[in-house]
Amino acid sequence: MHHLRPTTAKIDLEQLAENFRIVRSHVPTSAKILVAVKGDAYGHGALDCARVLADSGADWFGVALVEEGRELREGGIKQPILCMGGTGPFGAEAAIEYALTPMVSLFEEAEALQRVAQERATIARIHAKIDTGMGRLGVPIHLWPHFLDKMADLDRVQITGVASHLAESESSSGGIQTAEQVRRFEEAIEVARMRGVHPEIAHIANSGAILQHHGAAFDMVRPGLLIYGYDPLGPSRRVPVGAVMNVETQILAVRDLPAGVGVSYGGDFVTARPSRIATLPVGYADGYPRSLSDRASVLVKGYRAPVRGRVCMDMCMIDLTDIPVEVRPGDKVVLLGRLGDDEIDAWQLAEWADTIPYEILTGISNRIPRVS
Repeated sequence: MHHLRPTTAKIDLEQLAENFRIVRSHVPTSAKILVAVKGDAYGHGALDCARVLADSGADWFGVALVEEGRELREGGIKQPILCMGGTGPFGAEAAIEYALTPMVSLFEEAEALQRVAQERATIARIHAKIDTGMGRLGVPIHLWPHFLDKMADLDRVQITGVASHLAESESSSGGIQTAEQVRRFEEAIEVARMRGVHPEIAHIANSGAILQHHGAAFDMVRPGLLIYGYDPLGPSRRVPVGAVMNVETQILAVRDLPAGVGVSYGGDFVTARPSRIATLPVGYADGYPRSLSDRASVLVKGYRAPVRGRVCMDMCMIDLTDIPVEVRPGDKVVLLGRLGDDEIDAWQLAEWADTIPYEILTGISNRIPRVS
């Protein structure tokens, strides 16, 4: 399909496959790999990414919502899909219909699955989630034996996996907390075994744990950010993964303004000298955050041009005054990614916007077409 917009998010699917191979080489051969493709594969396009990753050898896919799992199934993905946010109050039927494996934290969710499985004369396979220290979802450790005892009454729900989530594996100082969570997780698995529950797959490790907590691999690991080319610990990549997304646009207009002119809403930026200001057809409705106003730069013709004034809903302005080559409407501009020898990556944008690369990547809106 021909895209009318000059702004695109180019998705390098070869780099995605290469990143998967790199992650695979950092994981024990005995461990399966679940790739997190929730949030539209962190903004990269879930179905296209999942197809490439399936061909590359991904064992499982992880989504947050039942709807995300359904999209993958309808797109032909055959691998097991873990629905990491559970089924919610209304999702049991769809989870069973689309052969999704819900991550269950609440007994009520298991009961809903039991009812649907009974109606359909089938078995619902689940992964039970244990809260080992994240304080978000999961059966609290002290209630875990009670939860297992109640689960024994549900003959149509089978616990085929147990899982937990690490709170601090992506910080350089989170080693003690992570070790404690892993210890609690091991104890919880032992409690399950003593009650006759023998899950096939135990998993707790995210990208940070893959890189720095090798004892957390268990039977499966769950990389997310790493697969899309970013080290979760910071901008200096400790593994040679490469960014998969490049967001590009074109100059909409170039204007020469005298000194003393306000640029954009509120006049926060006023030209201190005669200035050449260009307008780009990208704004916060595209996921280029307003918090980048007067802080970010973009790449144009081998140079960095600073963003001037407030980022608007559909446009933003950049300063070309110090760029010694001619820039015209239609010339390419890179907002996120590489141009020549320079790169503005999601860590850099996140630093300017005072956020994290996850939010930058998942925030690139669907108004920007993904092209590969």
